[in-house]
Amino acid sequence: MKPLKVVLGLGAACAACCAIPLLGLSAGFAAFGSTLAACADELLPAALVLLVVALGLAGTWLVRRRQAAKRAPCACAASSQTGGA
Repeated sequence: MKPLKVVLGLGAACAACCAIPLLGLSAGFAAFGSTLAACADELLPAALVLLVVALGLAGTWLVRRRQAAKRAPCACAASSQTGGA
């Protein structure tokens, strides 16, 4: 058997195995979205809560990322103070 066929076979098996959970997850999101669309007047509060939670998580992530970037020392500043390379 040629090595290329082995690599392609392993890659296809890996992709198929990893796609199974992703398909279930995307199907769950699709079903949830369909439910929200069908019963929008009843489930609007739930959709708003999910939106607020998602925006809160995204905001927290952005703030923490900016704080970490401010705290991270620049490597170029340390090398110039010690005499450089």
